[in-house]
Amino acid sequence: MKLFKLWLIAKLCLLLVMPFPAWSQALPNPQPAQVNRAISGVLQDSMQARGFAANDPRFGNTLARAAPRLSVVAGGAVLVTVGAIAAPAWASTALAIGFTAAIGYAVTLGLDALVKWLFRDSTIDEYSNALSPANVPGTLVGDEVWCTNQGGGGCATSAEAMATQAAANLGLSAVSGSYDASRGTYTLKTNTGLSIFVSRAIGAVSCPGGHYYKGSQCLALTFPGESVRTGLSPNEAIKGLPESDLKKQLNPALIAALANRAWEQAAQQPGYDGLPYPQSNPITVTEAARWAQANPQYWPTVRDFVSPNPATPTNPNPWALPSSPTAPELTPTPQPNEGTTNPAIDQPQANLGADPAIGAPTLEQIPTAQQIADPILQLAPDLRHFEAQGHTGICPKPTIELYGTHVLDAHCKLIEDNKQVLQLAMAFAWAAMALFIVLSA
Repeated sequence: MKLFKLWLIAKLCLLLVMPFPAWSQALPNPQPAQVNRAISGVLQDSMQARGFAANDPRFGNTLARAAPRLSVVAGGAVLVTVGAIAAPAWASTALAIGFTAAIGYAVTLGLDALVKWLFRDSTIDEYSNALSPANVPGTLVGDEVWCTNQGGGGCATSAEAMATQAAANLGLSAVSGSYDASRGTYTLKTNTGLSIFVSRAIGAVSCPGGHYYKGSQCLALTFPGESVRTGLSPNEAIKGLPESDLKKQLNPALIAALANRAWEQAAQQPGYDGLPYPQSNPITVTEAARWAQANPQYWPTVRDFVSPNPATPTNPNPWALPSSPTAPELTPTPQPNEGTTNPAIDQPQANLGADPAIGAPTLEQIPTAQQIADPILQLAPDLRHFEAQGHTGICPKPTIELYGTHVLDAHCKLIEDNKQVLQLAMAFAWAAMALFIVLSA
């Protein structure tokens, strides 16, 4: 036993001093371009779902006008720093494009993630292990109100009441409704299959970060096991995300909100020539989730959403939307009429001055009504004076010799007595025959 202990100790010492090869594990490579793909794909699917054909010139123009708007917003977004790279991320761009108005409740960045973000005007509130919004007595900011853009839009303190009213405004009746607590939404199915979507929104009363409104006062969030950090910069909020959340697929609510804001803001620019933004029927989370399910390999992760998205020589416009989001090579949508030439560029317009001494144009003399009708009235002049010759006939009266001479004249008397009726009948018969001849020609 003593020898075994000595052997075991010697072996452990030997293992401690022996070198072992080790390899460092590279961090996952973020792909912010996946967000571009998702926004473009959801936009295109949503436009087609609203009855617009892909060959409509305004279809491509919508993508082409939304991309520059995203670039402008990204130019004013807060820089996110990861290592030696400092550039706006889709997360900071979302903050700059107005997620405060698009998403008025704390939303998880990834599906089934732990951390929720509430987008403010310039900062982010972070809620870890928080209760779902449906269980919070009051909203994180302001009164608990539920709003929709469908059926004329509006807000109410009850999700069911707001959805039912929107359905009634559309002439529909409610069938069934369900909550999605993780997204703070309520969906009402109607008798025609159309769904009414209602979202939790910020009410009229504003409370400080980390508080909620109840009973005419702002109360601090003190739920058991909840961690709240308020007023965070994008950098601070991103650094607080656990690795487990970064690996998860991005919440479709964020892509739907980005697509809505990009389309809405592009449509407000002067000279916009794309499709009108459907204010009463915005892009929904369901539509974004449908595209994610159909194209899982092109759907972004949380890491793609929060990583810097710098301009590079190979990708000078990192915010451009691709015309084909599922193509292997990501190419941005070209500007409308790009590459065309003006055939009159070498033929400049001549300036004829204030008085070029060019007379007024002359018009042909307008023909009179008689001149217009003469070609018809003068047809077949030889027949204009045709007259049918009069003819008189005698009713034949045959005679037979049978036990004397008999004259058969009873038919003459019958015809003469009904002369007017026979004339009318024959006139009608000849008119009918003439009509059939004309129609068969």
